[in-house]
Amino acid sequence: MSHSPLSLPLAIKPVTDTACCKICQGRATLYGVTDFNTACYANNVNRYVYPLTGVAIYYHQCQQCGLIYTHALDDWRPADYQQHIYNEDYAQFDPNYEINRPLKNRDFILQLFKRYHGSKMLDYGGGSGTLAKLMREEGIDMIAWDPFIAGDYPETAAYDFITCFEVLEHTPDPHQTVAEITRFLKKGGVFYFSTGTHDSVSHQGMNNWYIAPRNGHITLYSEDSLNTLFTAHGYQITHLNEWYHVAMKMRD
Repeated sequence: MSHSPLSLPLAIKPVTDTACCKICQGRATLYGVTDFNTACYANNVNRYVYPLTGVAIYYHQCQQCGLIYTHALDDWRPADYQQHIYNEDYAQFDPNYEINRPLKNRDFILQLFKRYHGSKMLDYGGGSGTLAKLMREEGIDMIAWDPFIAGDYPETAAYDFITCFEVLEHTPDPHQTVAEITRFLKKGGVFYFSTGTHDSVSHQGMNNWYIAPRNGHITLYSEDSLNTLFTAHGYQITHLNEWYHVAMKMRD
């Protein structure tokens, strides 16, 4: 496996020992640090199986809601993410991205959400649109839209069911992302998403494989932080397990 060298320098935001939580505005203290090239599926004890870049990414943890996140990439533009993370090498760091995960997610939707199969659906953050294509092959009206890929902006307040798989951990601004999703969803609509909560693996610290800046994993949630986030935007949220969550939009 080969990897293109990182284009330097990166515009990394300076580190502070304490910060303001991106969800609840609580006090967030330094949690740990890893190299920019730390990726998922690097399951050795040090997690440095790819060439080191020398670019340190510091994470904070909120002492109130438990959110783990980095400020390092806060000043990045979409073009910066596309150059350094979502580039031609991305599939090497996330081999399930292209087809395995969309196939599994299609099966989940077909099995668990039959009542919405006749509704308009949107896959938010759907990349190249593989899941939406698979769903249309099943006769279901789904389109994909991804903020990092050029395409027509979806209709507002037009969708009864929105999916969002392995996306929220990629956002530098959780409130902005959920607010955008909310604009697309009808009142009473359902938002079904996946992101790994860290409550059961907090003892692992920075050895948690999900902390992976090279994959774009820059915001990691506790259940409490997700509850706080979605309540602020008028949702009622249920955690199916540590990976899958359902939020219903209760108000416009």
